[in-house]
Amino acid sequence: MRQFRGEYNPIHYHEGDLSGVGYLKLPKNMTRNTRVKNKKIKTNGTIDFINGQKSFLSNSIYNVIPKVRDLLIFPNYLMHTAYPFNINGERRSFSFNVKLIYKK
Repeated sequence: MRQFRGEYNPIHYHEGDLSGVGYLKLPKNMTRNTRVKNKKIKTNGTIDFINGQKSFLSNSIYNVIPKVRDLLIFPNYLMHTAYPFNINGERRSFSFNVKLIYKK
């Protein structure tokens, strides 16, 4: 997938059993903090994994700052989103789903 300034993936989950995303190219300084209406934005170009419930001593959202050559593997039902970035450049990634087949 090729994404450019302002493009993103909304919150979603996948089919199968396992899912993943790999990063092939990222703009330099993609995740630098910017301000919108005097509020610091810390999610430029990052990916969030969302558990969907708040638990005692546990975060329901886990933020990852991707790097080129990262490969993130997670359960298919884990909701996630990729945030837009505010600079010129390209985020190139691939995603996949795995269906596990158990043989006896």
